[in-house]
Amino acid sequence: MKHLLTTLLASTLLISCSTKDLERCPPGTPAIRIAQAVECTHSNGKFTLPAGVYQPEAQSSKGIYYVAPERLKTTGIIRHGHERGGLFIAKEGWEWAWIGHPGFEVDESRTAILHKRGIIMPTHFKFEPFVKYTPVKTKSR
Repeated sequence: MKHLLTTLLASTLLISCSTKDLERCPPGTPAIRIAQAVECTHSNGKFTLPAGVYQPEAQSSKGIYYVAPERLKTTGIIRHGHERGGLFIAKEGWEWAWIGHPGFEVDESRTAILHKRGIIMPTHFKFEPFVKYTPVKTKSR
């Protein structure tokens, strides 16, 4: 019983530390296009953001998570150097790369106890250089 209570307490603390304002993007949120692949350097290594159209997957009060058209090429051996991720663009204009599953977190939180977030929230990386992108125009019906 003591072990069960310790496990529940630890789980509650992990969940309560994560972002709580993550939600799906509203319909009509435009995608973005990155014209050419960009090699980025962050404090723990390097990754490559592939060229292509990045779809909006989720948003927070700070900005939008855009998922890359293919996995990011990363340094390291985990997942053979390929991670699911993309570009986070803040409302103020700054950018962070991310890996993870923000859309999955939004969907799963609806069925979780107290609608809390889990521990697979996106991991963010501050990087250089700044990525140039253009909004993709949506087709009008």
